[in-house]
Amino acid sequence: MAKRRPDKPGGKKKVRVEFRKNRGKAARDKAQWTRDFHRDAPKSDETSSSEAVRAKGDLSRKRTIVVDEGRGATLIPGTVVRMRGLIAEVDDGEKVWACTVRRVLRTRQIDERHPVAVGDRVRFSGVELGGESSVLTSDDRELSEGVIEEIEPRTTTLVRHYDRRVHVVAANIDLVVIVVAADQPTLRPHLVDRYLIAIHQGGMQPGICINKADLDADGYAAEVADRYRKIGYQVFLTSMVDERGIPALRDALTSRTSVLVGPSGVGKSSLLNALDPDLKLKVGDLSDLQRGRHTTTTASLLRWRFGGFVVDTPGTRQFDLARLASEEVEAYFKEFVDLVSGCRFPNCSHTHETGCAIKAAVETGEITNERYDSYVKIYEECRDKERTR
Repeated sequence: MAKRRPDKPGGKKKVRVEFRKNRGKAARDKAQWTRDFHRDAPKSDETSSSEAVRAKGDLSRKRTIVVDEGRGATLIPGTVVRMRGLIAEVDDGEKVWACTVRRVLRTRQIDERHPVAVGDRVRFSGVELGGESSVLTSDDRELSEGVIEEIEPRTTTLVRHYDRRVHVVAANIDLVVIVVAADQPTLRPHLVDRYLIAIHQGGMQPGICINKADLDADGYAAEVADRYRKIGYQVFLTSMVDERGIPALRDALTSRTSVLVGPSGVGKSSLLNALDPDLKLKVGDLSDLQRGRHTTTTASLLRWRFGGFVVDTPGTRQFDLARLASEEVEAYFKEFVDLVSGCRFPNCSHTHETGCAIKAAVETGEITNERYDSYVKIYEECRDKERTR
């Protein structure tokens, strides 16, 4: 555990901060309007018995708080390795703590499902009761209790919309591997395209893994893999039966912080065990998929024995894109980018306009029908959301 430095003397000072939004504007007195109406009060400034005066200077828009500058020196640095409800398990390099989140951090990020995500680098303080370290139970383990006080700025984020909020799947990730299956469940390239957009949005490098390649009886999975390779993506065809593709995928993951994402039942846990047998993760079967059960129920940051880290995430039945405007969709389809300038209209949506360079490329086969149809579907989805806002 990191050593705590003693508090600096005289570390407290007064600072001016902005009011929260719900305090920035006085509420209108609707009750007074009703009273004036019943009294037949003339609507004239001359009849006002009182006058409300609100200052408009900088002083009125701020409040004074006391900040303990020496407190930051006592905080312990760590990385969030697991989320279990409102408890974040944080590794400080020597042991794992069960941490809650300081309330001020929750109110700052109220639009998010949770302000802390796996992979976040945080600073926290230990909790003591009666001079002894307090403990919390997480997954039947007793861990020292802490409170997260600070979250360091994220370098990258993988996000999606979930239950009308933004859900940060993982933070500070280098490589995101989209795992799908050649069959059982059915291979859906459109879902891959949705993941690719989120990955590009978050500033990470994408990779595609088509698992259960031994089930590719008709060659469709190999065809899809070739389609994405031609665009410029790194694609792995893997199988637990004959171990194909495992060494190549391991090489790509070595000494990096990665996350494996994809729908339920594609074999992410089996794939992780094949890459590193020391992980010994629970593996589901086809009956779990048919019953809608998730083998992995919480996101966890795991350490590879060959170097680096990986975030194992629960499977998702759908992946709703977060904060994506319809006019931005074209920028996340790599094969569109160099052709857009050739469109007749500068605001071309590539759906119905004449003189569209993208539609022309589809006709010549430069852009596949599958990728174009996927673009149109995502574009229309974004347009529908914009109309209902």
